[in-house]
Amino acid sequence: MQPHQPIPSADDPHVATVADAQRYQFRSLTIVLLLFSAYGAVVALAMPGWILMIMVLFLLPRWMIYTHEVFHLRGPTQVDFATRLMPLPFTPFALGYDEFRQIHFRHHKHPATRADPDAFHLLGGPWRAAWGALTVPEQAFFRWIRQPHGIRTLSPGFWWRTGIFGACLLVGGWTFLWFWIPLRLVYALGDFSFFYLPHVRDGVPGTYCLKLPRAFQVLAELLYGRTLVRATMFHDRHHLHPSIQARALPFWNPEHL
Repeated sequence: MQPHQPIPSADDPHVATVADAQRYQFRSLTIVLLLFSAYGAVVALAMPGWILMIMVLFLLPRWMIYTHEVFHLRGPTQVDFATRLMPLPFTPFALGYDEFRQIHFRHHKHPATRADPDAFHLLGGPWRAAWGALTVPEQAFFRWIRQPHGIRTLSPGFWWRTGIFGACLLVGGWTFLWFWIPLRLVYALGDFSFFYLPHVRDGVPGTYCLKLPRAFQVLAELLYGRTLVRATMFHDRHHLHPSIQARALPFWNPEHL
């Protein structure tokens, strides 16, 4: 069984469902719409830039985890155009849903090893991982096109994403920095938290659970939701079977399989 395939048990209450996939997609799209609308309001001088920064701080991590969950539930032809496009303007050199999904499944197959395509932001120590997290959008793209036939395997959405980035920059000018800098910093922090912290412990690569003080967990779940916090904390269980609902990971007993 491939790690991204659902558990063939109709009565298992912990398995993610079609309704879960639809909910994750809807929430992801809503966040994208809110962030672009807020950026438009800042450009139009209808809203101060610091509000956009706060919105990115709290909404982008949720977008990241919802997109991640959809990876495990839906192929690129099963999601809507905007989800497949992944249009947030991180970089003019950006991969889309299909490419990142393939990368993520290879990560699940070879987690925290040299064969892991995410090794550049996992292995080599915390400072190298932090630099990798800051540069994931560009590094993922250039590592992809260096593969055999890499350029030819890029989805057509690449040109859409490049155009969206250019349009945001052209329309906003220096105002674009209110959007772009928080996007990059929050994405980097989320990447470091979701990849490096659960995959390296005391310098030893692997896949681990991440223990948090109870008060911190409760606060984090209030701010960012149970899906994100539990997928990070119980990352070892997520890797063991990623079709389990992230919010249900604390209650799932793999011995029942």
